[in-house]
Formats: sequence, C-alpha cells, structure tokens
Amino acid sequence: MLLQGRDHLRLMLARADGSAATWEAVPRSTGSAGFDTLLAALARREFERASFEPPAWSAPKRLSVPWVPEHPFFEPDQVVALTPDFLRNLNVFVPARDLVTA
Repeated sequence: MLLQGRDHLRLMLARADGSAATWEAVPRSTGSAGFDTLLAALARREFERASFEPPAWSAPKRLSVPWVPEHPFFEPDQVVALTPDFLRNLNVFVPARDLVTA
C-alpha cells in the first residue's frame, strides 16, 4: 500500500495541476516508527525528484534504533547491504528492489 501511495503521488506530481497539494495534510502514524519514517522518506524523495517543495511532515528523522523489517528472501545483513543510501542514512533498511513497482 505504501508503494502504491508513492506511485500515486508520482503521478499527481507529474500532472502539475495542484492535486499533489493533498499531500500537505499530515498523515496519521502507522503505529510503526519504521513505516512512518519510510513513508516520509519516500514522499520527500518524490517531491524533490519532481522539483516541488516537499511538505513539512516529510522531513524524515533518523531512527535511533535500526529498523530492518523481516524479509521473506534475505537475511537481515543482506537487507542492510541492499538498502539505498537515502534510507540507510535514516537507519531504515529496505532492499532497493523492494521499492520498485511496475
């Protein structure tokens, strides 16, 4: 669901019709600091890629404890090794391949 939301944001930003302004609203917490940080980082990245000012809530804060969600195929050390720098710097570890959608 998180990646679908990211992809919808990408489409809204590409339209440049103001519809991406709906992302100004601060989302409720998912209940997981890791997922909250991942959401903020992905949203901010899309705004920056589209050369739009990101919403204030999307300024992700580095987690004090590494977040490595369980992965069905990779061991934790492999997940860490396959994580892109923009997430690694936030102490969030998700393989780059898991951030790609069709």
